[in-house]
Amino acid sequence: MRSKLLSRPPRIESVVRAVVLGAGGLGRILTVELAADPRIDSVVIADKRGDRARALKVLGNASSLEAVEADVTDAASLRRVLSGANVVVNATLPEHNLRIMEGCLEAGSGYVDSAGYNPDAVGGKGSVLDQLALDPTWRQRGATAIVSMGSDPGISNIMARVASDRFATIDRILVRKAATGDKATDGFPLYSREIFLRDALAHPVVWDGAAFAEREPASGEETYRFPAPIGTRRVHWFRHEEVLTLPSRLGKPIGWVDYKHDIRPELVRAIVSLQALGLLSPSHVWRFGSAQVPFRDAFLAMFPEPSTLVGPIGGALGIVVEVHGSPSDGGPSAVRASLMMEHRDANRRRGTTAERFLTAAAMVSAVALILEKRVPRAGVLAPEELPPALILPELEDRGVKFQIEALAA
Repeated sequence: MRSKLLSRPPRIESVVRAVVLGAGGLGRILTVELAADPRIDSVVIADKRGDRARALKVLGNASSLEAVEADVTDAASLRRVLSGANVVVNATLPEHNLRIMEGCLEAGSGYVDSAGYNPDAVGGKGSVLDQLALDPTWRQRGATAIVSMGSDPGISNIMARVASDRFATIDRILVRKAATGDKATDGFPLYSREIFLRDALAHPVVWDGAAFAEREPASGEETYRFPAPIGTRRVHWFRHEEVLTLPSRLGKPIGWVDYKHDIRPELVRAIVSLQALGLLSPSHVWRFGSAQVPFRDAFLAMFPEPSTLVGPIGGALGIVVEVHGSPSDGGPSAVRASLMMEHRDANRRRGTTAERFLTAAAMVSAVALILEKRVPRAGVLAPEELPPALILPELEDRGVKFQIEALAA
């Protein structure tokens, strides 16, 4: 899987330094990938808990991996850790995206993250659209940021790009996701619990061809048949970045975009109800004798924690993107791109879940394009702006390949 990667042209920079912000489950996989890349001389792993960062030093040799304690909410601390970085990989919570991007621009570093932030209130700042709005400033500085570059969003956007290149006009793009598992994990998110909680509390958004329109949480249920080994699953609308970026960054008018997944709808509705009761506020605590525990923390502790799922677990992750429209060459009027990965396969490769493996593969592929200056332009880019001829070989080098098939009209 690494033979092509090792044979790529030598890097331009004499010394290449990558910084990983966040030493959680995703940060661990990113550190492994970056430390194994011969194009990178030094990897710095930074976390506000220095012990978590230091624990990852075993993943690389002492000369190539440095662990530091840094709080991204502290400007001076962030400035120190970003100094001299060629590229910064953000594995912290999305609420820090804009702050870290500002630090990268000041330090002259490239930037990659895996997901956008969903503000609590309508019109709140910090979303992926606010990140993309920084494009002119980054372009003027000659710097590059690739945002929402994970499994989905990220690989799903690239799947939409590859499929849509076959069409002159696009009627609709449908993004569907499902994850099967054992009894303890089926129907639960296998990514950051905090990110899922915020996404679940945000109203789903669809693109109706002219504007974004909100829908009720867990609405729009339908039965969707995924390729094997997943099969038929119930899916519903969910707030996601593909809907926000594809209408403006794909380069073609689109009549409809939506995103649905198979997270248990009753779980989403329960979260919305708990929020309405004020129970998910960080200030709402339970008292057990002398101990005080925020209800929010206790609730999230009941979810499967992806960072602890290092042993083989059953099930698979599936991402499907359908594109319907008018073909440019007289071909089919609908095509489907699909990516299936079993969790056991991800565990065999990197000791993680399919979600984490695919996210890390996408982020490190974006890092490679930035370091070798093979991005189409400077600025803030959405994944669908990356030319398939550039990004697909990087993904395939890391074991990520999706299928394209024609659909019946």
